[in-house]
Amino acid sequence: FSIDNAQIVALFMESVTYGVFLTTFVMCLHGLLYSPTHRFHLKPFFKVNYRMLIAALLMFTFASLDVAFGLCHNIKAFVTLNGNGNDPETAEEVFDDVGNWINVMKFVDYVAQTFIGDSILIYRCYLVWDRSWYMIVPSVLLCLAETVCGCMVAVIEASPASGGSLNSSTISPFITSMLSITLATTILTTSLIVYRLWNVQSHSQTFLQFQQERNRDWNSDPLARAMKVMIESGLLYTLSLVVLFAVFITSSNAELGVSDSVVQIIGITFNMIIIRTSRVSSRIQSTVP
Repeated sequence: FSIDNAQIVALFMESVTYGVFLTTFVMCLHGLLYSPTHRFHLKPFFKVNYRMLIAALLMFTFASLDVAFGLCHNIKAFVTLNGNGNDPETAEEVFDDVGNWINVMKFVDYVAQTFIGDSILIYRCYLVWDRSWYMIVPSVLLCLAETVCGCMVAVIEASPASGGSLNSSTISPFITSMLSITLATTILTTSLIVYRLWNVQSHSQTFLQFQQERNRDWNSDPLARAMKVMIESGLLYTLSLVVLFAVFITSSNAELGVSDSVVQIIGITFNMIIIRTSRVSSRIQSTVP
């Protein structure tokens, strides 16, 4: 379908996912700031995970900016230009102009959100592997590579002679590389985390005791629950990247809606991990006499 229709659909899709993001964001803040045993009591300052809090606030900022830029773009194309008879530009020409500052800023938003999401995933991998740097070196290099590719796209878009579309021969190789590397980073890092949790669980006394029981409950084991959370979150993000990569390769305008949604999905997966982790912590603390 045409790019002007695609932009309207993209704004709708992002608005829906942004609503989901806002809901999970509020719950995420509650998990980060409030005591797990007393729902309405703030945690002491020294117990707040400021790294995760800063990441959550940054993701909220970029997610909100992306929706705002999308709305601004649609207003300019369908309202401002239509009300100005002296402007020869059509809505399609406005959306096709990749050098437009709104298009550039939306892509910068995507790159920034991806960098934050992957950085937090790598940080979790670092913690799970007992703060071992050599286990995250490949992931760090991949994350830096995808960010460089994203920055190159933004620079090319902002250049006066950019022209064309995201599928042009100048921009397309960098976007393809970025999507491929992002997918590899997510799969590799999530796999390392899940493998580590599984390895620790399989050698723990708790796991052995559960294995001896006939009616073993998967959700009763904190490590099994953590693996489940990571697998589910990783699958959601990975599948969204696969869909985005597929629509981009086929040069479909559907890439606009999918890419806008991915910006929100990155934040949603981060929030869900915080929410479910805080619930597990609450249950564990509530069972401690």
